[in-house]
Amino acid sequence: MPKVLFQKYKKVTSTIDPQRHAAKLKEIDDLRAAEQSEGEFGYEQDSEELCEEEMGTYEESEFSLSEGEPALNVGKIDLSFPETADEFQDSPQCYPPSYYTLSPKERLLLLYAENFRKQFVLIYPKRRAMVLALPNECRVQKFVCTTIRPTAFIYPELISSIEEISKFVADFIQFEPLEDQVNLPNRLISPDTLLRKRRGNSFEMATLLASMLIGAGHPALVVSGVAREEVVVNDQIGVSYPFPILEVETEDTSPPVEKPGQKYKLRGLPDLESHLEEEMAEVHRRKAEEEKRIEEELMRKQMEDLELLAVDRYHYRRSHAWVVIINNAPWSVKPRINYTDVNGDVVETAPTGVFIEPSTGFICETGCKQYILVDSIWNEHNYYVNKQKYQRVGEIRWDLRDTNDWEHMLPGEPPEMRTYKVASDENIAGEDHDINDEKHLDAIFTWVNRLHIGLADYEQRFPNSEKTVQYKGAIHERYAPYSQRDGKVMQLTIFNDDDCTDPRVRYEYFENRFDLMRYLKYTYAINKYEEIFGKGRNDSLKSIEYFSDPTLERKMCFYSSSRMDSLEFLSVKPGVTILHYKGRCDKCWYKEFEFNITGSVLKKVTEKFHRRSAYDVGTSDIATRIFLFQLNKIILKFHYTFGALTASTVEFTKPPRPDYGKELIYDEKLTKIYKANPLDPTRTNLELYRLLREQLQSEDQIRKQFEKMQEDILNIFDLRKSEKAEPKLKFRIFDPLRNGAARAIRMMQFAEEEELKREIASKPADFLAPYLVPYKHQEKMTSDQALYAYNACLNDLKSRFVSLLNNLQRNYEDLTSESKSLNRFLNKFENQFDNYDYKRLVQQSKELELNKRMVQQRLTLTHEESQKKYEEVKSALLRDPRLNIKKNDGQNSDESK
Repeated sequence: MPKVLFQKYKKVTSTIDPQRHAAKLKEIDDLRAAEQSEGEFGYEQDSEELCEEEMGTYEESEFSLSEGEPALNVGKIDLSFPETADEFQDSPQCYPPSYYTLSPKERLLLLYAENFRKQFVLIYPKRRAMVLALPNECRVQKFVCTTIRPTAFIYPELISSIEEISKFVADFIQFEPLEDQVNLPNRLISPDTLLRKRRGNSFEMATLLASMLIGAGHPALVVSGVAREEVVVNDQIGVSYPFPILEVETEDTSPPVEKPGQKYKLRGLPDLESHLEEEMAEVHRRKAEEEKRIEEELMRKQMEDLELLAVDRYHYRRSHAWVVIINNAPWSVKPRINYTDVNGDVVETAPTGVFIEPSTGFICETGCKQYILVDSIWNEHNYYVNKQKYQRVGEIRWDLRDTNDWEHMLPGEPPEMRTYKVASDENIAGEDHDINDEKHLDAIFTWVNRLHIGLADYEQRFPNSEKTVQYKGAIHERYAPYSQRDGKVMQLTIFNDDDCTDPRVRYEYFENRFDLMRYLKYTYAINKYEEIFGKGRNDSLKSIEYFSDPTLERKMCFYSSSRMDSLEFLSVKPGVTILHYKGRCDKCWYKEFEFNITGSVLKKVTEKFHRRSAYDVGTSDIATRIFLFQLNKIILKFHYTFGALTASTVEFTKPPRPDYGKELIYDEKLTKIYKANPLDPTRTNLELYRLLREQLQSEDQIRKQFEKMQEDILNIFDLRKSEKAEPKLKFRIFDPLRNGAARAIRMMQFAEEEELKREIASKPADFLAPYLVPYKHQEKMTSDQALYAYNACLNDLKSRFVSLLNNLQRNYEDLTSESKSLNRFLNKFENQFDNYDYKRLVQQSKELELNKRMVQQRLTLTHEESQKKYEEVKSALLRDPRLNIKKNDGQNSDESK
């Protein structure tokens, strides 16, 4: 461990002396023993009298002591240091020895803490008792600072986010109020046991939360103090729903209205009327608002003063624990916050606190009204007692280095918080000092095992896979993933009354559904459902709105980018269906179908189109097209042309259909034309005839589209009905908790691959395999083919060895030439070098000789190994049954080479 150095400082004499108050302690013990024999009525009467007084300052409170118990015995530490090794050494819980035994330094810490507690009670007899050492799960008293176990978890949500860590602890652990809310808690189990038991009081949950926050790098401390009754019992009925309601709304499908800009505007007429009465009314209105604001401010101050009064006789007695994060703390690993003062100097911002309630996970400022008093705080390094006088918790100063505000139990921990006060004639910068040479008592390492949360427990999150909290006018229900049959993970019900008897709206949130449903909103008054889906459905459905009554309007939104027809919105009413499109190539954005109730007869179809181009001011750009099937007419309305105040229209009365094989006969009397601009060119009969034929073709397509649309709508509603009746859940292929079959298959494939690798490694190398690839029937090779493969294999092997030997020979010759050249250079200019350069060149020459010998040795070994290898491969090829070569044939082939 590296040494930590700090500058020399003036040693502070400790005020803790075990023998200083021995006589006084004996006198107090005798007095308290006599009082206990007389009864407890006297203390009860004093407490009732104090309850009637207003709690002005912290030190004037006497409600911290247990009723009928001497003040000196509250929170007493047993200095006989009892251990429970006989009971828990071989217990089924398998606790480690640190849980049921005390090390020598732990005993020293407990002795130090008990001495500190006694002196504090004597100096501040009216203060609340301190929580210094409580029995753990093995009934062994442990110092509270050593119970904190900083741990960093592998889950992304529990790495750095304060909100996520706080919510997880509140959800994972079931809160249990203290049996006696007035007295100190009778236990403080370790965070490791709490994670397995998943039930604990506020002190245990605060210890776990502080351990997780410190492990994530946040400067967190456990706070022991007094809170309101609803906080102590975790009653949220009087609290409004604190989270924002996540409502997913569909986009507005109406097209944007383009407002043409006006370059020139007329100047407005001057205002010649008198506004004195209006100005006087405005002055009186502002004056009334100011008076109202002053009255509200006075009322607020009166309410704050009334809040300081005791609500009941236990108002300032209910013990509670929570967590505080001190921003800009000296020991924090987070970056420091600085500011520039009026003098231009960079000054460190004063530390500020943020409270976290472990039972709910709520984060609030220190000025929140749910906490009344702060007795003491502690982390894994030190224990601090609050000595400040204040009326509200928001007035507390959180600079723990100031010993006037905070009393340190261990004066030397941590080193980053030390402030040294030295005399004017002492120089503190003259010497560095090792921190290990100090005589201060420091906190030992925690006795708690490393915290661990399994993947299954982390995903389950809630103790019973679900959690229900009732707020003021709302019920919030949350579920673990895959715990509900329909994949529901959260449900929020909003009520019209605060007692949650008259429901108004219900919000449901889903995950991991096969139909990609994410959100459902139900309005009780009108029986309306709103469903939201994610991307990826085959029908590209985005949202759907419908009522319990099937005769009312139903709306559907789609992801237009993933549909072939670019449909974005669909509205179904009795007798009317409206469709909105987005991004179509034909510029159509709106279609409306009117039909009879049965849906078999089409009455009217209205289509609307965007302008094809912003610069297109022609007369052939259709804006609206209407098909009147019962009147047998087609009405076309074109976009406004340049300089026109109205739109041009063309109305066709459809002629009778021609017989099969004959052309359509055009009658100009059946056509009505209106030109908005008389200067526009007049359409000829041929152009009108072609235009009519295009509309008749479009009419046939619309009829087919209407039939298909009706079928698609019915299919969507039938599909949704089956999906709601039998919901299916999906999971990732790499999910280790659910995809056991896929994991078994992957493990089997992995085992087969490993077995194949081992089998290949155990078999000798097959030199002949690459040379048999060109032959399809390897078992029926001719003698010529076998001899060719035999010679090709040996030739390639020989060529490889020859190339390797040539490279080594070339390298050896280069080294020899370089060595001779360097030696000649040294012999010729030996007297012209200094010692350093000459030695360096001599060393280089030695290295060249060494490399040359190494290359020569490798050349010799390679030559020997190549001959041996060549003979082994040759004999293996002659024995290979795939070639079936006789030995004489192989020898004749070698001799022919």
